[in-house]
Amino acid sequence: MTTMLMRWVVTLAVCFAFMVPAVQAQESMPPIYYHVDGTGNQTVSNLVDKPRTEWRVLSGSNASFGYTDDVYWFQFELPEVNFDRVLHLPYPLLDRIDTYFVQSGEVIEQVRSGDQFEFSERPINNRNFMIPVASQEAVTVFMRVETTSSMRVPISVWQPSELAGNEQAINMVTGMYFGLLLCMMAYNFFTYLTTRDYRFAIYSGYIIAIGLLMASLDGTGYQYLWSWFPWLQEKAINLFGALVFVLASLVASKILQTETRSPLLHRGLQAIMVIAGLLFVASIFLPYSTMISIVLIVAIVASSFLIFTGIMLWRQGLNYARVYTIALSALLLAIIVNAIGYLGFLESFFVQRYLIMIGSAIEVMLLSLVLAIRYSEDRRERLAAEQRANARLEVKVKQRTGELEKVMRKLKEMNQKLEVKSNEDRLTKLYNRGMLDEDLPLEVRRARRTGYDIAVVMIDIDHFKDINDRYGHQVGDEILVELSRVLRVNFRRAGDRIYRYGGEEFVVLMPGAQELGCHDKVLTVTDAIRTHEFKTERGAVKLTVSVGMALLNTLPGHTSSKQLLEAADNALYQAKNAGRDQIRIARTLNEASEKP
Repeated sequence: MTTMLMRWVVTLAVCFAFMVPAVQAQESMPPIYYHVDGTGNQTVSNLVDKPRTEWRVLSGSNASFGYTDDVYWFQFELPEVNFDRVLHLPYPLLDRIDTYFVQSGEVIEQVRSGDQFEFSERPINNRNFMIPVASQEAVTVFMRVETTSSMRVPISVWQPSELAGNEQAINMVTGMYFGLLLCMMAYNFFTYLTTRDYRFAIYSGYIIAIGLLMASLDGTGYQYLWSWFPWLQEKAINLFGALVFVLASLVASKILQTETRSPLLHRGLQAIMVIAGLLFVASIFLPYSTMISIVLIVAIVASSFLIFTGIMLWRQGLNYARVYTIALSALLLAIIVNAIGYLGFLESFFVQRYLIMIGSAIEVMLLSLVLAIRYSEDRRERLAAEQRANARLEVKVKQRTGELEKVMRKLKEMNQKLEVKSNEDRLTKLYNRGMLDEDLPLEVRRARRTGYDIAVVMIDIDHFKDINDRYGHQVGDEILVELSRVLRVNFRRAGDRIYRYGGEEFVVLMPGAQELGCHDKVLTVTDAIRTHEFKTERGAVKLTVSVGMALLNTLPGHTSSKQLLEAADNALYQAKNAGRDQIRIARTLNEASEKP
């Protein structure tokens, strides 16, 4: 791929080198005079007798006045010769050219041309404007030009044979250029068909848009593609120019990975796509003269932003961004030079005309190369990632298979249970007893496997029946909700879970707890409850709690989860029998210590 691109570059450079002297091989031009017709109503009969002093002399033979609504008249004298001659205007975007050949004050022939007429009406079949001189005798030429494009009228006189040789050299280079675009488009499209990587399809569309834009600027499109359609010839530059920037922004976002690397730049590219898309639609309905200035401004701003995007990602270390920036810079330079020329500040038609061709060729070749390299590297990275993942999976699959099967069975069982019950207590929003019955066996098995301890703390509100009898069950419910909040605030260690066991009883599950730390925490909580004012609709209420605790490693033998819970319940029973507002720790399955 790289070798092929280098061959194309060298070949184009050689052809351009030989083409320069060919372009210069033309007849010497006499002085050219011009007159500005601000109304557009003057005729050749009004100007034939107009004194030469009232005309302005043109510097050189390349008239360039930028965008204007005025009509321009040109006048020059051709001497008598003994061979045929052809007027050559190598700027294919002029709307209307009326050429009058005058002898002895009389018009001997009038020739009409311009791209507002069908291509078949041209006197000579060529993408540029060629007008046969009416006579070999001395003749005065009057040329009336009007256009909504830039008023650029490069006039030269040729012998037909020399002009044919010049056109042959130019056509060869032009054909090589469009051949290059066609090859790059086909290469990327068939790569897309092979890889199904849509980036290649997008880039193929971008190359087609570049080719159509260049065909519009060069006149090749009107000659070969839409010669029967003057409407499209008028709109082509605006339409295809907008389409180029829609696809250029899309290509940039894919090559430079802006969506992940720089969301801000990615939004900028999306904005360019939207604006260019709107310009495309507007160009269908609005006149060329209205849209061309907007399209040129957007083209320069969008190109500058695309280069800025490349530079920013280049600075971030993205290798593709460096080549992308260089490639786009070549095209941007050509666009800027052309914009300056269209505005009337540059008269080098040859440089202006073919610089954008060279710049776009370089950009298309470099970006095609970048896209191919990018795809190759992405593919290698994907294959390497797949190999690493497969290796890890092969190591883990055997040891994980059994666990996954158990987990899947457990998940299935849990899903079935979730269909018939809720895990949450409706009043306090704590876990309910059913959830405790599932969690506790799991935690006991985990504690045995890891060697860590687990504590079960059972809390019961003292004299809660009296509170309900005295204040009512509504107040009792308020106290239960507030107590739940107090418990959540105090049992905040990672892994602690609080359950409403039933009525006024709560259970706290503390995985990894140790006896001393657990006792101190529970003592702190009971003190907090004792001093807390439970605000209710019947006023503030004070209460105490009794607590029973059981730790797995403190109990003898192979204690089950059920026995662990019963031990905590026995300890709670001992605390209540001891006068309430007490804490007891189970030492055996039937007894509890008397720590206060």
